[in-house]
Amino acid sequence: MRKVNTKKTNPRATALDILNRYFEKGCSLKELISESLERSDHSSLDRRFIFNIAKGTVRHVLRFDFIISNISNRKTSEIDPGILNILRMGVYQFHFMDRVPAYSIVDESVKLAKDIKGAAGGFVNAVMRRISEINDPDSYLKAMLRRQRAGDTKVLSVMHSFPEWIIKYWTEYFGKEKTIRICTWLNQIPGFYIRINTGGYLEQTEDMADPARILKGLKNIKAKPIAIDIDDVSRLDGDFRRVFEAAALKHLKKGQPVFGEAGSLASAIGIDKEKLYKDGIISVQDLSSQMAVKYFLEPRPQEKILDCCAAPGGKALFASDLMKNSGHILAVDKSPGKIKILSENIKRSGTKNISTFLADSSITGFLDRAEGDYLNYFDAVMVDGPCSALGTAAKNPEVKYRRDPDDIDRLSDLTIEMISACDPYLKKGGRMLFYTCTISPVENGRAIRRFLGSTGDRYEIAENIDTAGNAVKMEMEIMPYYLQSEGGYLCVLIKKN
Repeated sequence: MRKVNTKKTNPRATALDILNRYFEKGCSLKELISESLERSDHSSLDRRFIFNIAKGTVRHVLRFDFIISNISNRKTSEIDPGILNILRMGVYQFHFMDRVPAYSIVDESVKLAKDIKGAAGGFVNAVMRRISEINDPDSYLKAMLRRQRAGDTKVLSVMHSFPEWIIKYWTEYFGKEKTIRICTWLNQIPGFYIRINTGGYLEQTEDMADPARILKGLKNIKAKPIAIDIDDVSRLDGDFRRVFEAAALKHLKKGQPVFGEAGSLASAIGIDKEKLYKDGIISVQDLSSQMAVKYFLEPRPQEKILDCCAAPGGKALFASDLMKNSGHILAVDKSPGKIKILSENIKRSGTKNISTFLADSSITGFLDRAEGDYLNYFDAVMVDGPCSALGTAAKNPEVKYRRDPDDIDRLSDLTIEMISACDPYLKKGGRMLFYTCTISPVENGRAIRRFLGSTGDRYEIAENIDTAGNAVKMEMEIMPYYLQSEGGYLCVLIKKN
């Protein structure tokens, strides 16, 4: 497939080049976008346009392919891959970019098609014009699916662009309505979140009580504080509310923000160019991850903490801040490339109490090569479980197409291996935070039950007291619509004395 020169070209051509390489070679969409934008001279507005088209096209590709196939009366496998990607981009612009005129979408799509194959211009023009006449895409899709007598699973798969096996899996555990809600949220353009580092280069000043003042220091990106307090938490869904409230109550006063260190961004494009980022004053970290560290790991000054699968380091860096840069955090990862990124983030943030170690934390005795004796050493352990990452589908839409049912059982087994391998290093009475970024009961709650069943009574799920004085287990599924962040799961285990 012919590669487009993205140094000086129109943004649609750059987006097309990204999609061509993604679908042809299966490369990381995130890395393709980053690489293409890095070597191009597009304006910041065009960069956002490219980012949204590339991500959005992949996010809804099953839906778009169904429409294209019905309109063109061809299987998508019969359409030239480059032409198919032009059509996919066109559908995205029609259905999700209201400000782009229909005539412009058609004209630009035809131009791109002629650059690939001159004779394809007429085909693209005809298909695009017919698609432009669809006033209500949802009604159109439902009518076409009814005509084909599609079952519920197929309908939800096409409407929400999730593979049928994921729809079946979630429906089995969560029911149809909750599955629709999960899919709907994971198909939205996600929010991006940063955290203000209270340690490292940034001294404790009055500014720390006013994150809005710090966030104004961002030159090219707009950010605002997260306006959620404990009363807002009390209005969330039942199970999540009870657990979060019981965990957060002892840390917060009425009216105090739940995420006082956080800010939200419309886009993270260019964040690495900001002085606040380069100076280590802000870091990129999702709200779910921040919540897990602050209210469930609860790191304390002078503690010794083990962080497994630590890269790129968001949790370790936040824990370091909450520990006031004291104690010791040993951050472990098995990838040399990720250890390098982790080390760079530690240096950028000015953190002094984190050391790194290259090891596979799913292997028994993975710290045996490390200097010092770590048996029964750590006050707390963070296990960022190896998972299918389905809860990140809003940010990383390709993840839903790159997993299969076998991955779920394999990753669940790997999770248990990792928790078991960490067990000897946690002292008695210590706590273990297990966290994933997936919405997958087999990898989450069921894996934890399997681990607990294998240890006799050596571990138990931690408890906190809620507003009614009842004990609440520190375990919960994190749905993406709770905090408008990535979905996941967390559980705090206590190693009994």
